[in-house]
Amino acid sequence: MSESKNNLINHAQINWSDQSEPFSPLFDDHYFNTDQGIEESDYVFIQGNQLIERWLNWENESFNIAETGFGTGLNFLLTCLTFEQFLQENPSKPLKKLFFSSFEKHPLNKNDLHKALNRWPVLDSYINPLLAQYPLALTGCHRLHFSNICLDLWFGDVHETLPTLYLYHQGLFDCWYLDGFAPSKNLDMWNETLFKLIAQSAKKGATLATFTAAGFVRRGLQAIGFNMQKRKGYRKKREMLVGFLEQKTVMPNYAQHYRPAKTTNSKEVAIIGGGISSACLSLALVNRGFKVTLYCKDKQLGGGASGNQQGALYPLLNKQHNALSQLFANSFLYARNYVESINQTHPFDFDLSGLLQLYYDNAAAKKLDKILQAQLPKILVQQLTPEQTDRIAQLDIGQQSLFYPLAGWLSPAQMVDALFEKAQQTGLLTIKLKHQLNSFEQDKNGWLCHFDKRSSKHDLLILTTAMNTLEFKQCEALPLSSARGQVTHIKSDTKLKKLAVTLCHEGYLTPINNGFHCMGATFKRHNVDEGFSAQEQVDNKNKLAKCIKDKSWVEKIDINHQHANVGIRCTTRDHFPYMGVLPDYQKTKLFYQGAVKKMPTENPPFHENLFILTGLGSRGLNTAPLLAETLVSQINQEPLPLSLPILNAMQCHRQWINYLKKGKTLKF
Repeated sequence: MSESKNNLINHAQINWSDQSEPFSPLFDDHYFNTDQGIEESDYVFIQGNQLIERWLNWENESFNIAETGFGTGLNFLLTCLTFEQFLQENPSKPLKKLFFSSFEKHPLNKNDLHKALNRWPVLDSYINPLLAQYPLALTGCHRLHFSNICLDLWFGDVHETLPTLYLYHQGLFDCWYLDGFAPSKNLDMWNETLFKLIAQSAKKGATLATFTAAGFVRRGLQAIGFNMQKRKGYRKKREMLVGFLEQKTVMPNYAQHYRPAKTTNSKEVAIIGGGISSACLSLALVNRGFKVTLYCKDKQLGGGASGNQQGALYPLLNKQHNALSQLFANSFLYARNYVESINQTHPFDFDLSGLLQLYYDNAAAKKLDKILQAQLPKILVQQLTPEQTDRIAQLDIGQQSLFYPLAGWLSPAQMVDALFEKAQQTGLLTIKLKHQLNSFEQDKNGWLCHFDKRSSKHDLLILTTAMNTLEFKQCEALPLSSARGQVTHIKSDTKLKKLAVTLCHEGYLTPINNGFHCMGATFKRHNVDEGFSAQEQVDNKNKLAKCIKDKSWVEKIDINHQHANVGIRCTTRDHFPYMGVLPDYQKTKLFYQGAVKKMPTENPPFHENLFILTGLGSRGLNTAPLLAETLVSQINQEPLPLSLPILNAMQCHRQWINYLKKGKTLKF
């Protein structure tokens, strides 16, 4: 079986009764107690875990719940209702945020989910946001936001997905809902392996509740450290199980590349940058109560590539749907929800009504055909005939294409402005323009940052400085590459204004916005010149003409002007961005000096409280929102919405380690 087939997620098959009751023929079981589903969920999971009592006495700002079997989402939605009521009744309590992680092998499709939840009008205020954000059937984690509640939907077998969560030293979850179909119907899930994974992920003192009282479940949980007790079951059910983790007999494996977050409880942070990454980071941080100071070297925000008037938003996919493809696919779904959420309060220009990737030559055809072999949902990507391409584009193109129905374009410049404006409204973000960071150094009280005319000290420091990152001593060995890109702004005409969706070929062409289209972009490796180039205007048109041959509407495009935007993309060799704590290069060389013979099992050395987010290349619009959310979750010691294979793939020292394992000499 191919790797891609292993990564496929199949929707649950549902049989519906005359009363619209969902039943699983695969497990020969109902999804919930038809008459009193809410009451049973409350009794078993809310009361069984003593959540109200625990929240009243909780001393932290967040609480983490995990669940086996998302199903119709009833347990989650009821928890939302209960938590919001708790917040309203107890505004002075420390607890302000809830994280809910649910693991589902066979998710319902959106139509079935809607139909199943129709019977619970009391939950409508949470059902509608769930349906609006509900993800496609793609493997991995999908983070959804609900006011003070964050839902991580992990699609895949819990035995495969749960081990890929990053676990802090103290564990991750404060509470477990052990749900899913009955053990007698679903033996593949209820086993010793699952019990060990639950104990490994739970914090000491974490509670657990489950509707079953099966002896092997009770004994299995006891064997790995849970103090288990029987409790009266709901209504006619005789018994159920509750418990708490008394001791952690199964410890997580800390020999991971990914590094724990910060060594201080401070909520004061400096960001160096001014583009899409720093904008997303600023908003994520202030939403968690951080006081943020942003330093930008330019006289205005959103310069460079983040200053483009239009940019394409679509995922980078491949045949295997491996970690790289999963990162971009799930980031894309998150970015769509993110854009629509920001637009509700801070409008900016975008259109996510589709994107076409053209079969413009044999090499492109082979590449695009491989994407189809991943068998991803057609609502994500599908193949079109030349006739279908022309009909959707509303222009004469005459080529096969891949169609991304959910993709499109947005204005990076406007989005950056909207994000910073939204973050500033909290009163927690201070922006300092024309502040060029020259160097920084660490002392016992934090990071001392040196600018042209002043120095300032900050507890935590985040770099979103693209190619300028290499100017700092701590970062000079990072294997980053530059790629100059000039986007041509072309005035629309009678024919071109009909273009209905974004076209991608060797470059891209966007639909009309404010009378103009964006055509581009050039790709000049190792070039950091930000000046206008008349030749690159020609190059952009020639690229389009080469990919869409002998079309009069292409020939009529006027490029004899200087309407353009130049940005320097910051790229990595393997397309994975750099995100996380910055490793200490000199100590890393010593730490891995024997890696040819044996890899160390301990965590490698890092600069404490120094973080980085860069190397997003030409797909920053796709990945920046989720990567910023992930990095801030890491800093704030929260559950992370990416798997360990993806997290490890984004660590800055990955290429250094590969060289050292092969006995090669590093550059610096």
